[in-house]
Amino acid sequence: MKIEIVDLRAEAAAEARRLAAARAFTVKGDASALAQAEGDATWIAVARRNGIRRALGPRLLLVWRVAFEDAGGALVECCLVPVIVELSHTAFGRQRRKWIETIVQELEPQMRAQIDAAGRDWRQAVESVVGSFISARTARERAIAVRTSAAVADAFQPGLFDRRADRARVQLAAAAADTESAVAGRLAAFARTTAIRPRAPQLLLVLAP
Repeated sequence: MKIEIVDLRAEAAAEARRLAAARAFTVKGDASALAQAEGDATWIAVARRNGIRRALGPRLLLVWRVAFEDAGGALVECCLVPVIVELSHTAFGRQRRKWIETIVQELEPQMRAQIDAAGRDWRQAVESVVGSFISARTARERAIAVRTSAAVADAFQPGLFDRRADRARVQLAAAAADTESAVAGRLAAFARTTAIRPRAPQLLLVLAP
């Protein structure tokens, strides 16, 4: 028997660094804020800290989410896409919610086109990963079915008066049929649960200076 050892230490270290960097941005209360954001409409906020206001300048920051969902509508993968809207100094002084909503509505078609272009590589990467997973799982299930069928196809040497070999062959054939039916059922269920589709981009946050 050949045993192949795969060294994934470098990949594990890279993933640990990625998780540590991601968690460095989290603070207490993020989970509850996210749950509230999921149930609300777009949040419009005005920056209070001087550093954020200086960084924004005469601009609006819009945070969009692009995502994939499964057949049941559950979120599968997502990423955030920031969009900056430059404001004139005349408009900059009119920080009213209705005014911000009007700007967003007027620019939304253009922003959606930009978001679609910006997220193309990410969508392709998600589809590639999901496709590879589906292919590997499908190949595994089919290999199980082929192995079972091959066991039935093995040559039998029935005895002249002993029908045990024939009965064993019938039992194996029935087991193979059950296995093929179970595999088909699992593959059909797997195809339903792994089918993903892109969601329309969702505007989560508008941050004004």
